[in-house]
Amino acid sequence: MEKTLAALQRIPTLQSATISADIPLIDAAASSALYTRPDGEILPLDKRASAASHNIAPDYFKTWGIPILAGRDFDQHDVADHQNVMLISQAGARKVFGKENPIGKTLLVSSGSIPVEIVGVVGDVRTRRIAKPDEVEIYRPWAQENFQFAVIAVRSTLREDAVTKVVQSALGTVDPGLAIAIPQSMEKIVAQALGQARLMMWLLGIFAGVALLLAAIGTYGVLSYAVVQRQREIGIRMALGAQTKHIGAQFLSLGLRLLGAGVFFGAIGAWVAGRAMQSVLFGVPTLHIAALFVTALVMGVVSLVACLIPARRATKVDPMIALRAE
Repeated sequence: MEKTLAALQRIPTLQSATISADIPLIDAAASSALYTRPDGEILPLDKRASAASHNIAPDYFKTWGIPILAGRDFDQHDVADHQNVMLISQAGARKVFGKENPIGKTLLVSSGSIPVEIVGVVGDVRTRRIAKPDEVEIYRPWAQENFQFAVIAVRSTLREDAVTKVVQSALGTVDPGLAIAIPQSMEKIVAQALGQARLMMWLLGIFAGVALLLAAIGTYGVLSYAVVQRQREIGIRMALGAQTKHIGAQFLSLGLRLLGAGVFFGAIGAWVAGRAMQSVLFGVPTLHIAALFVTALVMGVVSLVACLIPARRATKVDPMIALRAE
C-alpha cells in the first residue's frame, strides 16, 4: 500500500490520492462495525449499535475534502503494533458522548471488542446514502485494519480516461499485475445515487403540470357552467340596467374565491407532502415559503386566465335572447 501511494503521489497531474476499503455512495461496498462505550455497563454484542466503518490510508480526508474539526489526522505512528486509533464523525461524537469532549476517549469496536482511542473528529458526510445519513461514522487507519479489496481515489482536473491512464501507469511501476477494475468518476457515482430521486422529481413535475392543467380546465368549466345556468338572471339584470363590468366582476369574483379555497387547502396538502418527502429526498424542507408563494402565484395567473373567458362571455349575453330562451 505504501508503495502504491508513493507512486501515485509522484504523478504531477494528481492533486491528491488515497486508498480506502469502500466506495462512497455505493451501499453494497460499505461496511459496518459494532461499538459500545467501555465505561459503565458494557452492552452485549446483540444490543450494541452499528456504525459505518471506513478503513483509510493517508490523505483520505484531503482527497475527499472532509474537514478535520478537532484532534489530529492519522500519522506514521498509527500502525499495527501501536495503540489502535480512529476518527469519528461530528454527529457520531455528539450521539455517543453528548457534550463531552470525545478526544482521548475509547470505544470497544467490532465483535472482538477492540479498544480504540478517538484521536480526531471530522465533518459529517453521506458516504452510503444521500437521503439518509449514518448517525455514527468511524474511520480506522489502513495500517491497523486493512482489507484485500482496495479503492484508489484521486483528485485531479484531468478527464476520467486521462486519469485512468496515468494511474494505471503508476500501478505498473509497483506491480505489473495490478489493474484498475472499475474506473469511475465521482460525478457518475453521484448521478447513479441520485437516479431514483431524479426520476421521482421528473414524475412529480409531470404530475404537477397535469394537476395545473386540470385545475385550469376545472375552473373554466365551473364558471362556464355557472354562466349558462344563470343566463336568464344575467339577461334580466342587464335589461334592468346592470353594467357589463359588474356582471363580469361577479363571475370573476366567483373564480377568485375558488382559487383562494384551492390555495388554502393546497398549502395544507403541501405541508403534509413535504413531511412525506423528507424521508425520500435530501434537503427537502417541510414548508418552503418561497416555493409555496411561487406556486400560488403561478396558480393564480392560470386561474385568472381561466376565469376571464367565462366572465367575458357573461358580459356578452344579449338580454333579449336570454329572456326569449326562457
